[in-house]
Order: sequence, then C-alpha cells, then structure tokens
Amino acid sequence: MTGRPKQKIECRAYARSTGLPCRAKAMANGKCRMHGGLSTGAKTLEGKLIAWGNLRNVANKLTEPEYLNKLRENI
Repeated sequence: MTGRPKQKIECRAYARSTGLPCRAKAMANGKCRMHGGLSTGAKTLEGKLIAWGNLRNVANKLTEPEYLNKLRENI
C-alpha cells in the first residue's frame, strides 16, 4: 500500500488519570514518541563503556565539596 492511510494510526497508550487513550500519531512500534517505551540501554561494548565512563564522572563530582555546595544552593 502506498500513500497515506485512510485512518490515522493512533498511539495505544492510556492516561492513568483520565483513562482516555492517547490521540497522538503512532510510530512503527504502535506507540507515539512520548509513549515509545523505556530505553533498553547500551547494546554495544563501545556504548557500555561510554555509559560506565559517565557514571564514573558523576560519582567523582559527587565527592567534590564545591559541586555539592552548588547543588545545595540550587535547592
């Protein structure tokens, strides 16, 4: 089939507060861009190393007193 579909394919997610379905246009997986699902994380070794490096950087920053003072000021 080519061209536009006769009906818009809508997201099949439901709102918890109202129980109404999401009316946004769905992607190939059947969900809209806001309800596409949780990230499955890094798959390749390179991606896993990058994620691990970011985690180490955050852990190092949380031990610095200057960074903690900035966080406390923003609260």
